Amino acid sequence: MTIPYDMKKKLGMKIKIQRNNRDLKLRQVAAECEISPASLSDIEKGVNFPAESTFIRLVNALHFEDKSEIYDLYADLKKTAPPDITEYLTNNKSFIPEVRRLISLHHEGKVDL
Repeated sequence: MTIPYDMKKKLGMKIKIQRNNRDLKLRQVAAECEISPASLSDIEKGVNFPAESTFIRLVNALHFEDKSEIYDLYADLKKTAPPDITEYLTNNKSFIPEVRRLISLHHEGKVDL
């Protein structure tokens, strides 16, 4: 799936603004996220779209106060579930049956999600 430049740019700008608001240097954040400074710069400019694992490391390194907003933006652009939800379910598989139960109840019209 191709993500339009303007949408990649929107995500990149949020990342750059957060980095600048936290007074963090590009090289410092890149090193913490185990990516090159050039890769981080390309993400911030909207040239590249980060892989989910890279994105999660960026969000954690930049200490977003409301992580749900940035995670939801990423999910909307990628047309997937938010990465924090995916990561949580991957690490806590015991919750998957409950999620499936809620989905079933929703499809039956018994729960409004």
